Amino acid sequence: MTAGRRWNETRKRGTDVENEKGRSRGRWKWIVTLLVVLGVVAGVGAPNWLGRQIEQQHADYLQRLAGLAYLQVEDAEYERGWFSARADYDLILDPRFALSLRELFAGMDVPEEPFRISVSERITHGPLTGGLASLEGDAAVSGWLVEEVVTVEGDRPDYRYDARVGYDRVVQGEWEPMAVAVSAGPLLSDAGLNTRYVTDYRGGDFSYDPGSGVYRATHHLGPSRLEEPAAVHTFEGSTSHHLVRFSSGVLRELRLQSRDSLTSSERRDADRPLDTRIEGQTVDIGLHFDDQGRFERIVSHLGIEGFQGQKPDQSLQMDGMALEFTGSRQDEYSWYGELGLAFDGLDMREKGAPGVSLDAMRFQLGLEPETEASLALVTRLSSRDLRIQGMDEPLQYHVESRLGQLQRAGYDELWRLFYRAMDEFRFDDPDGSLAVLERMGEAGMAMMGDRSTLTAKPVTLRIGDANLDMALEADVQLQDFALLGEQALFSPGNRLDFSADVSALLLHKLARESIRQQYNGLSSPPEGKELEAMAKDLVAGELASMLELGIVRREEGDRYTLHLQLTDGELLLNGESGDWLLGQF
Repeated sequence: MTAGRRWNETRKRGTDVENEKGRSRGRWKWIVTLLVVLGVVAGVGAPNWLGRQIEQQHADYLQRLAGLAYLQVEDAEYERGWFSARADYDLILDPRFALSLRELFAGMDVPEEPFRISVSERITHGPLTGGLASLEGDAAVSGWLVEEVVTVEGDRPDYRYDARVGYDRVVQGEWEPMAVAVSAGPLLSDAGLNTRYVTDYRGGDFSYDPGSGVYRATHHLGPSRLEEPAAVHTFEGSTSHHLVRFSSGVLRELRLQSRDSLTSSERRDADRPLDTRIEGQTVDIGLHFDDQGRFERIVSHLGIEGFQGQKPDQSLQMDGMALEFTGSRQDEYSWYGELGLAFDGLDMREKGAPGVSLDAMRFQLGLEPETEASLALVTRLSSRDLRIQGMDEPLQYHVESRLGQLQRAGYDELWRLFYRAMDEFRFDDPDGSLAVLERMGEAGMAMMGDRSTLTAKPVTLRIGDANLDMALEADVQLQDFALLGEQALFSPGNRLDFSADVSALLLHKLARESIRQQYNGLSSPPEGKELEAMAKDLVAGELASMLELGIVRREEGDRYTLHLQLTDGELLLNGESGDWLLGQF
């Protein structure tokens, strides 16, 4: 191949390469131009499309609010521009609810509108906001409930917030901090309730998920102060969490959780001085509603840590206290549930009286359905390491009881009348509901029915190694308790079974403490051998006749027992006929 030919081929290949580069540059220019055009279209058109999505979500939100039985949406306006929008609306209490309030405060000059929240939002459409939109809003509260009941000092503050709507349509935002000072309004002042509350609101956050219908919020309070004529209460700070859950536009759950730090109170009343201090307290309240939005269940808990109360001659301290309540509605009106109260590390002192301390105490009271026609009242009470000043050893006890066969028909009627009494109550005529209250008394008697069962077991009492065990089961006509002198308790159908097993050592200890407390005010109360001798004489005197008659038996191990059985008028005492005892009645 000649040199000229090789040069021509090389030149041709170079030309082809240059042509290919030119074509590539043309394609890239076209792609870049297309991307620029698409970017411009997206940058200009996307906010408008996103704005339509936000407007629809806002309309759905207002529709859910309007579907609630106790709220109305008024003066709703939505002005949508290409890049931004403005939304305004008011929330007021349903007129039927407002009418009920006016009837409740009949005779007072109460305005028609009790409560209104005016909301205004400024919305910027995405996508440059990092989501569908961002917004700034403020809410102002008005109405006679916040004008007559409480008065805001200075200019009424608006509740301001910033929020973002993500591409998943979830709203997330923050509340702005502000200072708040309110005092009792004319309605409370006229009733003698002059109070003033000042707090430092330090903001919070919130979220709303339209898919699940769940709204959550967290609020933080700094130092706060509540003043009333007789006392001043200070709060170091608190954090609260709120949850509201909707399902298909119906309110299904409300929940409040809060945690308060140091709280102290000082009474100004010189005749009743009292200082209290609480290191911390928690509140957890959950309200649940059925698929029609009617209140059907409550779960609540109140916890207190490190309580101290001080009077000139009294003091009370405890490591903790817990109060729990659960309740659920069955049928149309009736409520069932359980109340629980617990104390830990409690110590009480009072001048001139013996001090009392305990490690733990528990109390439960419950009302529960028993059958379709009856219900039962259940109680449990226990204490551990209970000490009374002067006692050598701690005391502990445990009692469980059950009162059954209460009539559900009477109980349902009692609740129905209660709701009616609440509907008819008026502040200007409190006696107007007396007729209903009288019928409630009759319904209460009907609830007791003709018969009832009572069970108390186990019942235990311990002082050191000494103990007492008791059990009771009874099925009697309630009216027979009032006719005991006529032997009605022994009528056919009544049944009773009672047993007790107690150590002699426990009887001696109880007698000793009883005598010690009886002579506590003397300058030289009996002690030592003298006190022991008095206790033994007291126990021996009380038991002598009972042992002689066979009512009580002495068992091995220095114990005393009693077993009484009554069935259809036949009495067995410690396994033997007790007909002779019937004459004692």
